[in-house]
Amino acid sequence: MVIDDNSIKKLLVTLAVEKSLIDVTPNLYTKVSDMLSEKYEAEISDTYDHPEYLRNILKEVYGDAADALVDSIQEKLEEFSSHPKISKFLDAIKQ
Repeated sequence: MVIDDNSIKKLLVTLAVEKSLIDVTPNLYTKVSDMLSEKYEAEISDTYDHPEYLRNILKEVYGDAADALVDSIQEKLEEFSSHPKISKFLDAIKQ
């Protein structure tokens, strides 16, 4: 099995998002996961390629307080933020 660089970055982002949601409460992870599925037919791993899905759901659930979750995700990905795709993801969820 060959794992490419993009797959590794996608996994890093997925784990950072999942950990940040679970850190708030496991119920938040479930709620965001369910909303992604209902609204976008997507999973948390799909937010790597579609960060706007995550941002929209977080804004809907938390409003301006979503910024704290975005900060948590950014903190977890800080050492990887020099990678263009991860940087693009972080920029998109901050908007």
